[in-house]
Amino acid sequence: MSTRAVVRRAVPAAVATAAVVALLANVRARPPAIAVPDDAGRPPPPRVTARQAAVRRVSSKRPTSKGPARTATGQTVTTPFSVISVRVTLTGDELTRVETVELSGTGARTKAINERAEPILREEALKAGSAKIDVVSGATYTSESYIDSLQSAIDRAHG
Repeated sequence: MSTRAVVRRAVPAAVATAAVVALLANVRARPPAIAVPDDAGRPPPPRVTARQAAVRRVSSKRPTSKGPARTATGQTVTTPFSVISVRVTLTGDELTRVETVELSGTGARTKAINERAEPILREEALKAGSAKIDVVSGATYTSESYIDSLQSAIDRAHG
């Protein structure tokens, strides 16, 4: 084999080896496992401070038909990251007011996600007139918990 043929084969092999070494250098070790509490495998619910519980957000619209106004608060739903509770007002059978009674979270990331998702969920629920709304992308736990509390409030308001 000539020197030229060896170089032609060696250069791609050296480039491939360098690429593999660079990829392996960027591999990070798996983070340590997080200890899971014994109580059903769920972490304890976040603590709600008085300042957090005082935040109230409301969306409402004028009813299109007459009827008795009934207000109910849904169940408080606890996720691994947040505590959520919703209150609704039905005028007749129409959803005319949605209020977030409780929305708390632990950590800056959770609070940012909740701050972004809550107004979207509240407005969408009012537009839909029910709990049949889509989850907010990137806020699955918050959305599903909000929808559960919303449906519970609607069911309670219906009696």
